[in-house]
Amino acid sequence: MEVDVKKVMEHLDEIYQCGAKPDGTFTRMAYSEEDKRGRALFRSWFEKLGIPTRVDEAGNLIARMEGSDPSLPAILVGSHLDTVPDGGKYDGAVGCMGGLAVCETLKAAGQMLRHPLEVIVFTDEEGFRFGSGLTGSSAICGEKLDISPDDLDMDGRTRREVFESCGIDIERIPEAKRDPKSIHCFIELHIEQGGTLDKNQIPVGIVSSIAGVSRYEVTITGEANHAGSTMMEDRKDALVAASQFIAEVPKTVKACGNPYTVATVGTIRVTPNSVNVVPGTCTFQLEIRDQHAEVMKEIETKMFAYLKEICEEGGYTYSVSPISYHAPAPMHEAVKGAIERAVKRTGTKYTVLPSGAFHDSLLMTGFVPTGMIFVPSEKGISHSRYEFTKEEDIGRGCNVLLETVLEADNMKM
Repeated sequence: MEVDVKKVMEHLDEIYQCGAKPDGTFTRMAYSEEDKRGRALFRSWFEKLGIPTRVDEAGNLIARMEGSDPSLPAILVGSHLDTVPDGGKYDGAVGCMGGLAVCETLKAAGQMLRHPLEVIVFTDEEGFRFGSGLTGSSAICGEKLDISPDDLDMDGRTRREVFESCGIDIERIPEAKRDPKSIHCFIELHIEQGGTLDKNQIPVGIVSSIAGVSRYEVTITGEANHAGSTMMEDRKDALVAASQFIAEVPKTVKACGNPYTVATVGTIRVTPNSVNVVPGTCTFQLEIRDQHAEVMKEIETKMFAYLKEICEEGGYTYSVSPISYHAPAPMHEAVKGAIERAVKRTGTKYTVLPSGAFHDSLLMTGFVPTGMIFVPSEKGISHSRYEFTKEEDIGRGCNVLLETVLEADNMKM
């Protein structure tokens, strides 16, 4: 029993048209007309299979294929269909099409699982429209959502208005919370969005964990002064001090981390921000990601000790403000084991690796037994129109997903 990969690719091509623009860009923003068309198309494929669908209070689209024992909790598979601006064809969509392909394959073979099988399209995973994502998975897990009816999107439309256009009542979103006992496990197939698999020519990755993330805002204060008449020895240039700190980041990561540990300064601003004034303040944001909280903490400790040293030596003052923290999210050992047995049964080469990117699985790991399957992103490119995953790799990933579902059907938690 194998997935029809040609059909999967046809579905990916069709769903891609719900967001493709004449100028070559592609965007399927959450709650947009393109998103609605994509979800309606996805829903229609299940209707043709005779599999009922529903939309929960948070806007999650769920198709359910009953098992032989309806008293058993459901196996959940799926991902998201929304994209970032000028995003890619495969991010999220591969996992959704993989879930559909599993249902099509089981139907064609006349095989019924013991457990019900649900394919889910989570709402607004990317979060760029309102600045916060993982909306659908947060609601299912009963997480407190940091949203308001008055939140504005980039076009000035309120969240309430946008949600109502999709049939979502913002006050009822908490009702989407599932009883974790109703879910046997969750399995997400996804492109890697990194270069490890492609670089090493490995077709399948079993995800060990999703990286934790620490974010801080740092401000260094020196002294603004005339750039033409202030001697170099008399300057307290906040940008120069910040540059010393930033240059130390990769060295500290290399010393304290592993090949998957990353840290980034992605934003920076100075005041007064004039070509002829020595910067008086420099504010930047530091992000650290790793699969182990203690590694993240060690990097933070060393970097902020170095910041103190720079500022004391140069006569600067500084402040550090935490922005956000997400703990590392390890995958469930039983589900990882099921994926590994499934990969071995298909005879596919694989490796175990962490995910540096967020996924809906980040929240699901703390709610129900969860596992992730990665397939390669060519050259590690994602969140881009140039994102690409080979047909044969998508086929292998879908077949591993199918075999994992069969393993999970007989797996005790």
